[in-house]
Amino acid sequence: MILIGYSGFLRYDELSSLKCKDITVFDDYLEIHISRSKTDQYRQGNKILISKGSTLACPFKFNMYNRYIKLASLDEKSDLFVFRPIFRSKGIAKLIHKNKKMSYTSAKENIVKRIRIVAPNLNLGLHSLRSGGATAAAQSDVNERCIKRHGRWKSDTSKDGYIDDTFEKRMSVSQTLGL
Repeated sequence: MILIGYSGFLRYDELSSLKCKDITVFDDYLEIHISRSKTDQYRQGNKILISKGSTLACPFKFNMYNRYIKLASLDEKSDLFVFRPIFRSKGIAKLIHKNKKMSYTSAKENIVKRIRIVAPNLNLGLHSLRSGGATAAAQSDVNERCIKRHGRWKSDTSKDGYIDDTFEKRMSVSQTLGL
């Protein structure tokens, strides 16, 4: 959930609404079909492409997504939600059988708990995945139009609200004045 949310710049509602049939695995990328989004006024849907990366943080590299599907015993073509609540019994954890979305509260608690393991002092929420992914792309000088399209933002002002500029980029503004 963390890897797909971050790399797809997904809102929680988009992430929690993903069904198995919405994610298609190709040789070099994942294609995620977002059937409903708050910015999709014409309900045409949107496709997000997540390229195969080279680190463990890539949902596609090292078959992270496929491993999840296999461990969760999900059928990739099914109408089931990819991320559902989990039940634990006698040391075993499984997705519940009912086709129900994971609650916002449960997702937030679990995601924040895992991120705090590597970044204990950050103030995080589920929207941090969306803004963190967009910020990382902007800091890597990805074309702004592509960032806007990947994040499904209608305007530059909404996109810009998600991206934190680095200290160096902020300093470069006055440095270019030649004072």
